[in-house]
Amino acid sequence: MTLQQLRAFLAIVEFGSFRRAARELGLSQAVLTNSFQALETSLGVSLLSRSAQGVALTDDGQRLLARAQLIDSEAARAVEEARYSRGELVGSLHVGVGPTPTAALLPLVVPDFHKRFPGIRLKLVSGFYDQLLPSLQRGLIELAVTALPDDGAGPGLKSKPLFKSDLAVVGRPGHRCAEARTLRQLADCEWILLGSPGGPGGTITRFLEEQGLPPPRIAATCESFNQLAALIGGTDWLAVVPGVLVDQGLLGTQVARIAIRERPPRFDNCVVHRSEPPLTEPAAAFAAMCESGARIVSRMRPSSR
Repeated sequence: MTLQQLRAFLAIVEFGSFRRAARELGLSQAVLTNSFQALETSLGVSLLSRSAQGVALTDDGQRLLARAQLIDSEAARAVEEARYSRGELVGSLHVGVGPTPTAALLPLVVPDFHKRFPGIRLKLVSGFYDQLLPSLQRGLIELAVTALPDDGAGPGLKSKPLFKSDLAVVGRPGHRCAEARTLRQLADCEWILLGSPGGPGGTITRFLEEQGLPPPRIAATCESFNQLAALIGGTDWLAVVPGVLVDQGLLGTQVARIAIRERPPRFDNCVVHRSEPPLTEPAAAFAAMCESGARIVSRMRPSSR
């Protein structure tokens, strides 16, 4: 098994056909096919099934995929680290970013990072922690800056707290409960969960429980703020979201705070990365810049301390 064979396999999976994978890799289809067949022969299993609709992973192919992605990303990282040691700060850095750091930290960190590392192509991947976790574990992103769920980062990962998420209860402007000032006044409403129940978007369950109220009536679960804003704007459903997104108008005009007195539970926004291998120089610098940016955020928003 060689790195070239694994990259041929990854390209076929990514592009869905041998022909397109060969074109993207700059190889003839015959060379790509031979490389892939040599991989299957060396492993003694079938990795893909082919049909008129394209290719599909077998069970063995699915198992190999995650390992192949990790091997490929670590090989690319080894090449980049060798360049860094020669003073050639060129390459790429993939970072996962959650909603609150996107609004609060990125404008502070990314311009400075680009100024210091102009040769590094920064790719930002958006999502909640449970969406970013598989890419973090496979090495597809080197670090994540995001709010952690109740059960923390998980095994094999390190996390460093930056600042806390201040969450807000929101509904559409003119909602029948817009003037409510206690959570109890919202107890008969229906709610939208955003992401996993244990994360910030699912805070309403924990919030009601802590206030001694019945569990929420969940109307829908969604995976993006665009979906949430559309649902909030067109219904009487409510949600709990990062307050900074509302304050900066990033959810649009169809989402408004409901200013209840009780404060929703708060979540730590952290830098998270694998315990091994160590962060590359650009990744370590990005993490350090996030720590500096978090101190600025805390000074600007005293309630987030």
